[in-house]
Amino acid sequence: MANLVRIASHRRLRIEGIEHVQSLGPQARLLLVANHRSFFDFFLIMSVLNARTTLSLRCFFPVRSTFFYDHPLGPLVNLAMSGMAMFPPIMRNRSGVRFNDYALQRCAAELQVPGTIVGIHPEGTRNKNPDPYTLLKVTRGVGRVALAAGAVPVVPIFVLGCGNNLLTEIAHNLFRPAARPLDVMFGPPIELSDLVDRVEDPAAWKIAAARCAAGIEALGAMHRARYAPEEKLQRSD
Repeated sequence: MANLVRIASHRRLRIEGIEHVQSLGPQARLLLVANHRSFFDFFLIMSVLNARTTLSLRCFFPVRSTFFYDHPLGPLVNLAMSGMAMFPPIMRNRSGVRFNDYALQRCAAELQVPGTIVGIHPEGTRNKNPDPYTLLKVTRGVGRVALAAGAVPVVPIFVLGCGNNLLTEIAHNLFRPAARPLDVMFGPPIELSDLVDRVEDPAAWKIAAARCAAGIEALGAMHRARYAPEEKLQRSD
């Protein structure tokens, strides 16, 4: 997957804010929070981090249990695509509430291990809104993980331009790189120090989750101001 993502992206990438994570070494622990418009968002993010930083590749990305854990082929696809990094599963039905508590605790526990990256989409599901700058309502689970993980940098990321068909993305990279840019913008770590004493407080989880969303939205606003007018003009031409 790393090689496929590079083939689909390396000529199209526009990366900003990478300095916010470049100073971190292979033993760093890191929680990434990103918007979610494509199946490949975190594959793209990890490809960028692998190429531009010395961060560890020990990573976990919670994923909905649908298909990847509920379907007989799901674990095989998970293994082939990510080496089972799409873990732990998140259940969508009411009966999975207790398991989801475990899944969030597991994410926070993994972040205690040096050299671990956990990536979470605060929206909880893929955003299909035509406006890429409008986020879905965020889930408080990301805030819970951020606070339970302790002194771990929480870095917001805004990703735009990646579709869901890998072959199409490869074609764009080969034949239309300038017309189909892939943007990955990293922001400064989110400030949560005032909430560290409220690890078990659901209200604090909600506040932390809202700050994660605000960090992503700030990057989206920056992207819109910088690129949207230019690209709209190009499309009209």
